[in-house]
Amino acid sequence: MEPQISDFGLSRLATIAGGSTPTLQSNRGVSEAATTTPTATSASASNALTSYYQAPEAFKVVKPSQKWDVYSFGVVLLEMITGKTPVVQVGLEEMDLVRWIQLCIDEKKPLLDVLDPELADDVDKEEEMIAVLKIAIGCTNSNPERRPSMRHVADVLDRLGQE
Repeated sequence: MEPQISDFGLSRLATIAGGSTPTLQSNRGVSEAATTTPTATSASASNALTSYYQAPEAFKVVKPSQKWDVYSFGVVLLEMITGKTPVVQVGLEEMDLVRWIQLCIDEKKPLLDVLDPELADDVDKEEEMIAVLKIAIGCTNSNPERRPSMRHVADVLDRLGQE
């Protein structure tokens, strides 16, 4: 019962190091293999799904950055706080979770519409949930220079856990 989060950018690093890995079929989109085969385990399906965790600049920049990991962690935080997958269905359109959160902010949606219904009932923890949501939004900032360091994120989360 010790969860592990892995494979964020590993295929990208292998490519940079000279290995051969399949390329993504779309920029931030789920490949046909991932959408048509529910149990798809192919490398391309895995890469397409993993792409939702990759920082936007990871598709353009050759040299990896620690800020890529901050972005990935932010997506995981968003999943935890919203109870949603990295791909959100909005009407007939699919969008990544980061874009969905931004849409909710732009439309000034109530917090209860954003939070995981399992968490929304715990009104005593509303301030902490808002703080975690703000951290996740900061981590997924489109500008890597504006993302916090993981040390800062860990410190803030630590302080929240002590309150």
